[in-house]
Amino acid sequence: MTKVRLFAAAGLFTGLLFCFIFLLWDLQVVQGADYLEQSRQAIALTETVPAARGKLLDRNGKILAQDRVTWTIRVSGDCPEPDLQRLEALCREEGVDWSGAGDITDPTPELLVRVRSEDLTRVTILPAVTRQGSGDLAPHVIGRVGPMDPDQWEDYREKGYPMDALVGQDGAEAAFEDLLHGTDGTKIIHTDRQGEVTGEGYALPPEPGQDVTLTLDRDLQEALQTALGDFLTDKGCPGGAGVVLDVTDGGVLAMASLPGYDTATFSAEYAHLSADPAAPLVNRAIQGLYAPGSTFKLVTAAAALEEGVLTPETRILDTGRYTYYTTPQPQCWLYRQEGRTHGLETLTEALTDSCNIFFYDAGRRVGIDTLDTWARTLGLGESTGIELAGEKTGVVAGPAYTQSVGGTWYEGSVLSAAIGQENNRFTPLQLAHMTATLVGDGSRWQVHLLKKTGVEAYVPVSLGKVTLQPENLTAIKEGMLAVTRTGSLASAFRDLPVSAGAKTGSAQVSGAEESNAVLVAFAPYEDPQIALALVAQEGGSGSALGEVAAEVLRQYFGERKTPVHLTKGTGGGYTESR
Repeated sequence: MTKVRLFAAAGLFTGLLFCFIFLLWDLQVVQGADYLEQSRQAIALTETVPAARGKLLDRNGKILAQDRVTWTIRVSGDCPEPDLQRLEALCREEGVDWSGAGDITDPTPELLVRVRSEDLTRVTILPAVTRQGSGDLAPHVIGRVGPMDPDQWEDYREKGYPMDALVGQDGAEAAFEDLLHGTDGTKIIHTDRQGEVTGEGYALPPEPGQDVTLTLDRDLQEALQTALGDFLTDKGCPGGAGVVLDVTDGGVLAMASLPGYDTATFSAEYAHLSADPAAPLVNRAIQGLYAPGSTFKLVTAAAALEEGVLTPETRILDTGRYTYYTTPQPQCWLYRQEGRTHGLETLTEALTDSCNIFFYDAGRRVGIDTLDTWARTLGLGESTGIELAGEKTGVVAGPAYTQSVGGTWYEGSVLSAAIGQENNRFTPLQLAHMTATLVGDGSRWQVHLLKKTGVEAYVPVSLGKVTLQPENLTAIKEGMLAVTRTGSLASAFRDLPVSAGAKTGSAQVSGAEESNAVLVAFAPYEDPQIALALVAQEGGSGSALGEVAAEVLRQYFGERKTPVHLTKGTGGGYTESR
C-alpha cells in the first residue's frame, strides 16, 4: 500500500514537472517574440490633464467668462518628407497658410479633422485652454485669471494646485475660485520605443469646476457702463462709478467703475495701466471714497424723524443764512446763488428743494452722535459684505475721526456733516446700499454677487432690520418722488416706464474747479425693486446725472412701455395710472 502511494506521488510530481517545462517552452520559444514585442511597447507616460474651469454666467444665463480651447498642430523636426508634403497639401486645400516648417497655430476645424484621419508621423494635435472673459465689460467685477505668484503658491499648494496652475486674480474669478476651479486628471499614455503612441487612458479623469451664476444682469451692466461712460467723456470727468442693487435681497445687478480696462489685453498693457494717473485698475464702486453731498440728507431726515426731533409736519424757515452759531454761519445754496430762500418748508419739501438751512437745523437738533449712529445703521461706514476683495468701509464724520487725523472738531461742525460734507466719505456701493435699506422698509441685506452654483441658490443674508415708522418713510419717499416729478430731475425722468424717487448731491473737492456729482435713486415708487447710486468725479451738479439714471431705469423696466403717472389719494398714498 505504501509503495502504491509513493508511485502515485512520483507520477503526480513528474506530471507537474512536465507541465511546468511545457509552459516555459511555450512562453520562451513559441510566444517569446510576441511577449518581447509587447514589452517593448509597454512604455507608459503620465500626463496631467487640466480640468475645465466653470463658467461665470449672468442672472439670465448669459456667459460672462468661460474656458476657450485652442488647437495647435505640432510638427516635429524629424517628420518624414512624404508626411510634410501631405500636410502642406491639406493646408492648401483648407486655405490655411503654413510655411512648411514649424507648428500650425491657427488650424481650421476642417483641417484638424483631416489631419487626425491621416495619421501622419511626428504630427500631433495639441489643445490649449485659455480663459475668455467679457473684454471691457465689468472687468473689476468679473475679474481675470492668470498664473499665481510665489505668495499665492504658499496658499494654493495646500489645496493641491500645481505650481503652474492658473487661478482667479481678482473680481468674481478670485472670489469664487474654489467653486470654479476643477480637479485635474491624470492620463496614462503607452508608447513604443520609437515614441509612437500605442494606447492611452485615464488613471483619474478630470473633474470640471462648477458654473457660477452671478446676480449681474449683462444687459443692465452694458446700459450703465455705456450711459455713465458717455457722460464722463462729454463732461471731461476723470472718473466715476455706478451701482445698481436689488432692493429685495442685496444682489448686485450692475456695477461700473470708469475708466476701466480690457481683460483680454491686461497683461500686455499692465505697465501702462498701473502707471495711468486715472487709476483704471481701481474699482471705484467699492474702493472710491466720495463725499455724499446732499444725498446724505436722507440719513439726517431719517434720524430726525425717528428720534422724534421732527415730524413730517414740522416746518422750518429758510433764512438764507444759518445764524445759530457765531461761527460757522453757512448759507443755503439758493441764497448763495440767487439771493432767495425757500421759505417755510416741511421735511418732504426740504428734500425736494435740497434746502440746506432745514437740514442744518435738523442736524444740530439731532446731534453728531445720533447722526453717526443712524448713518451706520443704514450701512454707511460699514462693510456691505460683498465677496469682492478690497472693499473700503468709508468714514462717518465725527469728533473721533477728525481728531485721529489731527483736526479739530467744533460744535458747529455738525452742520456741514448733516448735509454730507465735513469728513463724510463713502463708496458708491454704500450709497446704493443705504438707499436700498431706506426704501426697502428698513431691511438691510448683505450685498452679494453670487446668485447660484449649479442648481443651489444663494440664500440672502440679513444684516438686521431698521425700524422706520410708515409715516416717516412716506415723508422721505415723497420728497424723493417730487425730485423726479417737479424737482431737478423732472425733465430727465419725464418719460420713464415706472415711477421713481431720487436725491442728488454736489460735493466740493479741494483743488477741483467742479464738484463731484452724486445721485441716488430707486424704482418703482410704490414697490421698490432696485436702488442705484452714481458718482462722477468733477461732474458738477448731481442733477446732471439724471439722464444716466433714467437710461438705467429704462433698460431695467423697458418691458413697460407706457409711462406711469401717480395720483395722491386722500389717505396720503399714491395710485398708478397710465
